[in-house]
Amino acid sequence: MSPRLRLAVWAALVVVPVAACSKNKKDKTIGNTGGDASSDVGKVDPTLCETSGKNVLSYDLNRDGRPDVWKMYKVEDQGGTSIEVLTCKQVDFDHDARKDWVVGYTPKGSPAFEKADFDYDGKFDMSAIYDPKTGKRIEVERDSDFDGKYDIKEVYDRFEALTAIRRDRNGDGNPDYWEQYKDGSLVAILYDDDYDNKVDRREEVPGSRPKFVAPEPERGDASGTLDAPAAGSGSGAPAAGSGSKPK
Repeated sequence: MSPRLRLAVWAALVVVPVAACSKNKKDKTIGNTGGDASSDVGKVDPTLCETSGKNVLSYDLNRDGRPDVWKMYKVEDQGGTSIEVLTCKQVDFDHDARKDWVVGYTPKGSPAFEKADFDYDGKFDMSAIYDPKTGKRIEVERDSDFDGKYDIKEVYDRFEALTAIRRDRNGDGNPDYWEQYKDGSLVAILYDDDYDNKVDRREEVPGSRPKFVAPEPERGDASGTLDAPAAGSGSGAPAAGSGSKPK
């Protein structure tokens, strides 16, 4: 079974309650690492989630005598009733005592952040940040070549539509390839060919957006289209060779 498929299967098995009554508390212990394998087996990893003042419940899903899932709860008073609100979850898929999937939650129960180790090497390959108000993704980092360093960053708008992808092709920690999106469609690609942190060229994607032709000028005024603005029209895209760097 592939790592991604296994992640989906386990995610379906591990139910995510928003709140639970205070019962059966078993353990009060909770970059780019999946946890310390040398630490006590069966303990929640405090480097991945805030554990202070949290109650931890552990689960042994494969019945091998060692926990596979840890859920952290914070006790809150709601109308005179003590409620345990889920704040974080850690999962060890391959039973090596290192956490392969971590999800943090907002008080409303929506995701706040997420990390995943797809190849089980102890280093996270994906890290996502969610909007605390909407629960939608706003940023995702990925380690595409599994070398322990994030080399791709995806940026989303408030509707979770992709707006940009930034890639580090030479592994120096700086983006040198950018994809720009509009309404979910790729509209332009920018390149830093000599890796000096400056844009060297920009390529428009043909047919990526409808062409709007402005009305004919009445007195010889400059005109243009959205695909090819007139000089001085204030296009927000950096020009090739301008030395500017996209955000």
